[in-house]
Amino acid sequence: MRFSRHWILPSLAGLLIGFAAGCQGRATIPSGAHMEQSGAGGLSYTAHESGNVYVLDADKNKKVFEGHMNNGDQIVLHPQEDQIMLAGNNAEHSTALNPNHRYEIYFDPSH
Repeated sequence: MRFSRHWILPSLAGLLIGFAAGCQGRATIPSGAHMEQSGAGGLSYTAHESGNVYVLDADKNKKVFEGHMNNGDQIVLHPQEDQIMLAGNNAEHSTALNPNHRYEIYFDPSH
């Protein structure tokens, strides 16, 4: 029994940590959001209607930005400069952009 208890507790702790980390990634983007752009380097997307935009660091599976776009607004990612521009304005983001990572832009028109 002792062997099992020593093995089970670390395993459960690892699962909880993995679950918590996963909650910051794709799972936090609404299921109605569609991937509009993906890749490494600079990306951009222009909204054709109002809604919410989400940027995911695909390599880390971590959401790095969430914001609202109006019809005609454009979001531009410049990972080399650690910059996200939304509707011509510098957008604050939660995590520094890495120029070597792949990013995905999702858009949800229902919000």
